[in-house]
Amino acid sequence: MQRRLSPALVIVHLVATWFMVGLIWTIHTVHYPLFARVGADGYTTFQAEHVERIGRLLLVPWATEGVAAALVLLYVVRTRDRDVALPALIGSVAMGVVLVISGFWSAPAHAELADGFDPDVHARLMSADLVRTLAWTMRGATATWITVIMWRRRPT
Repeated sequence: MQRRLSPALVIVHLVATWFMVGLIWTIHTVHYPLFARVGADGYTTFQAEHVERIGRLLLVPWATEGVAAALVLLYVVRTRDRDVALPALIGSVAMGVVLVISGFWSAPAHAELADGFDPDVHARLMSADLVRTLAWTMRGATATWITVIMWRRRPT
């Protein structure tokens, strides 16, 4: 791997991460709260469509973000770039939190909600999702931090 972090990789990392930050804040502040207002008659269809549509929307940007973050971390491991190491590490831990919350709280909550709305499950989903949303926001901050570091290093 090159000794210099690719500007294209840094930009892809930044854009994909901030897309996901915006999406997760939209889900957390707009979409998930509306779950409680759908009504019993249409809820199971609504829930199934939510899972399908959100899954399609986040698949490419989230995968892009993950690959870009992994490449940034690989760059740090190979070059021992101390300036990028801390934000890359914090960003990786934040992504770990996102993955754990998604796998162990969000996905199971959606599976339970597939059978119908349950206020207790919804409350659990909202609480877990707040942690996930904050972790993703931290990812956005670390992607910005890395971008600023690389911007300052650009050849003049």
